[in-house]
Amino acid sequence: MTDAPGAGTPVTAPSDLVIEALSREDGKNSTVRVFRDRIEWVKEVSISSLPRARNDPPVIPLPTVAGVKAKKDGPVFSKVQLRTANGPIVFRMIHSEAQAVTAAITALLETAGASSPPTR
Repeated sequence: MTDAPGAGTPVTAPSDLVIEALSREDGKNSTVRVFRDRIEWVKEVSISSLPRARNDPPVIPLPTVAGVKAKKDGPVFSKVQLRTANGPIVFRMIHSEAQAVTAAITALLETAGASSPPTR
């Protein structure tokens, strides 16, 4: 894969990182990193929150994700909604990044579903 401006950042190195994109909520930027087994949501730290800031990003294990969809949210942005066991999680991204992230997560969910053993 090659890097395409505005379409997330696909990774070519042999790593567990599949795609990285910028999310924009409440006037703050955060980075969404999709790995083969989890999704990390690294929020930007402001100066006022430094004393209580945590170094560990929120992690969403891929097996807890039941589905993903993207829906337009204005002329520039889309909302990517993850359905998880703990409720919905929403990221707001530029349309092209939202489509790339949604496609990557969907592919990972399909791969995980095909490789998981059947339940009885």
